[in-house]
Formats: sequence, C-alpha cells, structure tokens
Amino acid sequence: MELLQLSRSDLSRERAMQMHALWEEIWPNTDGLGIEERVEAFFLGSCPEHRAEAGSERFHVLEGENRLMGVAWTYVRKIHFAALQREEPVLALAGVCSSPCDRGRGFGRQIVLDAFSRLCDETPWCLFQTGVPEFYKRLGAFTAENEFVNRYAEDPQVNPWWEKSVMAYGFSRKWPEGRVDLCGVGY
Repeated sequence: MELLQLSRSDLSRERAMQMHALWEEIWPNTDGLGIEERVEAFFLGSCPEHRAEAGSERFHVLEGENRLMGVAWTYVRKIHFAALQREEPVLALAGVCSSPCDRGRGFGRQIVLDAFSRLCDETPWCLFQTGVPEFYKRLGAFTAENEFVNRYAEDPQVNPWWEKSVMAYGFSRKWPEGRVDLCGVGY
C-alpha cells in the first residue's frame, strides 16, 4: 500500500476518476452530473467558494491492490474567530472515505492521521464536519461547540454545515470559543 499527498496538478486523470467514483459511491450526487463531467470541472481549477489558499490543496490518496482504497481532501483557508477578533488559518478536511470493501482495515485512520500531519505552528487547527464523530474522537479530535456562520451566504446567520457534528483537531493552541465565521461555504 502507498499513501500519497498529491496536489491537484499531481493527479492523473485516472486517479481523479477513481477519487470521484469513490466519492460518488459514498455520497451520491443529486445534481445530475456524471463522473466525467465532475472530473472535467475538477481539472479546470479549484473551488473558489471553498476559499482555499493558493497552493494549499492536498489529496491524501491510499492505493493498494491496484486500486484506490481511500481518499481525503485538505486545504488551508482563513476563518474569522470573533473571540480573537481576527482571521486565522485552519486546515479544512473534507471528502474522507475508504472503499466500502476496505472498511474496518484501519485505512480511514491512516488517511486522517496523514491529513492531520499537515498541521504546524502557522496552521495549528483542523476543522471539519462529520457524521461519524466517535471515529474522530478516537484520533484526538473534539466537538467544536461554536456558533458557525458564513458572511457570504444569502442568509449569513444560517449554519453553513450540513452534518450534525462539527469537530476540530489541533496540537499547539487552545481552540477559541464563540462565534466562528467560515467566510465561505461548509465543506
């Protein structure tokens, strides 16, 4: 098995197709676009609504047995902490999944720990939403009890997350309390 951290430009079309096929298997899309169309859009550029800092995207790709076994997407973006009265960078974690036939083999753990390895003094926290909070708690993450908003939304006061659990992981500073403006869409 091989666990890779790849930028968008490092990804082959075949690998991108495999990633999008896995994401589609786990979270079926309802917009009517096929995988080919998604991959075309993917290679046209990053998603501006996610407000990723230039050059910060990484795809954590676990491959083995001549196939994709799991993937996650990380990127750095700035969010506003009311308690700090400023924007701070966080590592966004999204699209974490492993192939259903590989569940229970520890691959999700490997991928997430690889994602968390990107944290540093300049980006001390990872923030994400999840439907499986116990999995992340076992890795040291905690529930972020903050009120979350998105100043760019049609209704900025509406919670930008769609999953029930919002979690954070960090190693060097205490997570701020109070309102957090994602300054963009949930991920």
